[in-house]
Amino acid sequence: MIKLSVVAVVGWVLCFSNAQAQQQNKDSFTIHWTINPSPPFHILKGEYKNLGICDILIDKISKTLPNINHEVRVMPQTRIKYNAMQNQNLCFPCMIKREHSPYFYYSDVTVTHPPLGIILRATLAQRLAEENATYLSFTELASNNKLRFGRPVARRFPPELQEVIDEYQQTPRFFEIAGEDATTRVMKQVSRGRLDYALEYPTILRYYSLSHPVNDLTFLPTEELGYKNVPGAVGCTKNEWGTKAITEINHALKMVLQDEEYQAQQAFWQDISY
Repeated sequence: MIKLSVVAVVGWVLCFSNAQAQQQNKDSFTIHWTINPSPPFHILKGEYKNLGICDILIDKISKTLPNINHEVRVMPQTRIKYNAMQNQNLCFPCMIKREHSPYFYYSDVTVTHPPLGIILRATLAQRLAEENATYLSFTELASNNKLRFGRPVARRFPPELQEVIDEYQQTPRFFEIAGEDATTRVMKQVSRGRLDYALEYPTILRYYSLSHPVNDLTFLPTEELGYKNVPGAVGCTKNEWGTKAITEINHALKMVLQDEEYQAQQAFWQDISY
């Protein structure tokens, strides 16, 4: 009887342990992070590898939420949007926080980006800008049939600028660049004179100037947006999983945004005194 009782107890303990482990696996939650090569937001190689604006965001959130699984996948921007449209579970950490999105829920603001503007060669800026001008009209640049504009193929901009792009997109002077690291490749084309200007954040120019010290590029805000800062956020698929992911991320952000290392890294990239 005693032997049978011991065997029964051991069997019960093993069954309980297995059931508990299965329940833990069942209850575990995974945030599926997606990133794409787009310095300085995500930097996958070179001197600043893993030190991008949103690389450190993922790192800090992951460390703040140790009881949650974190998976990071690299994919093109077009694939990220397509997967979200197909209701696949994912979070993209480097989105512009818009008033509404049909495919994403947004987190609280993670960073405030300096305003978008025109990046072009300094010699061209001197010819185009009026004396002492501190901005350029994107609408006027787009209507100039002698100037060539370039942008990454999947890139979208605030409505005031996107409407202009949509109007002129089919003209032979508007170019889209696809593939890995398209943002930096656009900068190279402008620097080499194959394109005349691009729309980007000054942080993009900072990264390009750090990695390509010899260049003639400069930045001017647009007349359309002026000096209006742009809020950044994490975007997660607009479904039940995304709701839970955003809840967890917002909880983590309360600590992450106060983290000195995180603040220092954001300040480094937003130092536009190049």
